[in-house]
Amino acid sequence: MKNEWRNQKENARKILPLIHKYREVLLFDTETTGLGKTAKIIQFSAVHYAVKEGYVLEEVRKLDLYINPREPLAEKITEITGITDAMLKDAVPEEEAAPVIFGLLGSCGIWAAYNSPFDLRMLAQMSARTGQPFKQHPCVDVLEMARDFVSKADAGSHKLGDVLATLFPGEDFQFHSAIEDVRATARLLPVFLTEYRKVYSAPAEQKRQLRLEWAKPWQNPKMPSQQRIRLMLNEGQYGDIYWDIVGHCWGCKATKSAKALFGSIDLANIETQVLNRYGWKFDAKDMSALSKNWLAELRKKSA
Repeated sequence: MKNEWRNQKENARKILPLIHKYREVLLFDTETTGLGKTAKIIQFSAVHYAVKEGYVLEEVRKLDLYINPREPLAEKITEITGITDAMLKDAVPEEEAAPVIFGLLGSCGIWAAYNSPFDLRMLAQMSARTGQPFKQHPCVDVLEMARDFVSKADAGSHKLGDVLATLFPGEDFQFHSAIEDVRATARLLPVFLTEYRKVYSAPAEQKRQLRLEWAKPWQNPKMPSQQRIRLMLNEGQYGDIYWDIVGHCWGCKATKSAKALFGSIDLANIETQVLNRYGWKFDAKDMSALSKNWLAELRKKSA
């Protein structure tokens, strides 16, 4: 993690005030028929927690709902989720499930989920199909919290199971039932909130501020998984400092000069400059969204 950096303090500023304001959180998860624009939710699970002193979560109520998609499940989906056509045969259709789901979501001030953009997209698609209104509330992505505090080098990946195994070694967690994933995610939330509190209270480091000249996405043709937004600053070489698109963190080249530059500059200020310059163009408020949307636009143009 020596030459990796994420803006933990900014994330703490966003998340902690919401938790302290509402003193509750609705943790939810979905299982679906697929990943695309026509995918449907086949299980929606949520637990409403009160947030007590020390970020202790106290269960208030829960919802665990199977939904009949009115189409056969792909074999791969059954393999991943453990959900079968027989289990969904007598389940409610989404027209009946949607008012219940959106009613519960609407009753809670703040939501949380692991990889929340996916679940929110699935809910929006349900809303569009059923005509049920879906008003999004502030939603904390616990995956982004994990990226802040769990090293990929230590965990192997930021999949929910790997993160839990790293933080709670020896404990047996069950996954890929939505309600099991919700309860597992609930184990992580107090840990990360406590870490954010420490970050929030820590004095700011005084580092040099440089000027962003320009930035550009780049993909290594010999190693496609190496994807970066490379920066040109008013000091150093182009690409010395970059946003690692796959790793979701700031990094630097392996050269001695790049490492020295990386350790001496105000990366929070650099991130702000990048988002101010390019965020509005690609409908992005954070670096993960910016890199995803920017790359998608470039691929669309080259198609």
